[in-house]
Amino acid sequence: MAKFIKDGLQSKSEKELQIEVSNEDILSPYYFPPPEDQMRQREVAEMFSTTVQTIINWSSSGKIPTFRIGKVPIYSRKLLIYIARNNRNLLKS
Repeated sequence: MAKFIKDGLQSKSEKELQIEVSNEDILSPYYFPPPEDQMRQREVAEMFSTTVQTIINWSSSGKIPTFRIGKVPIYSRKLLIYIARNNRNLLKS
């Protein structure tokens, strides 16, 4: 699982994910994450080193986008990486 590292050191898989983010039109209003890009709230909380409740709050306030399959919230790993790169205050100090 990709984790955000504050000092800028990144593993090879994280760099590959960043390349994929720039190649795909994830900002399209018609985008829905494919199964390999989908994450659950617990996985997003681990990725941001925070709690599930914080992820729920961020989703409710619009800080991070949420997709839904029925009542189940789904998150896009690529879109979250893109947002975190452009919004550093989401990352833990």
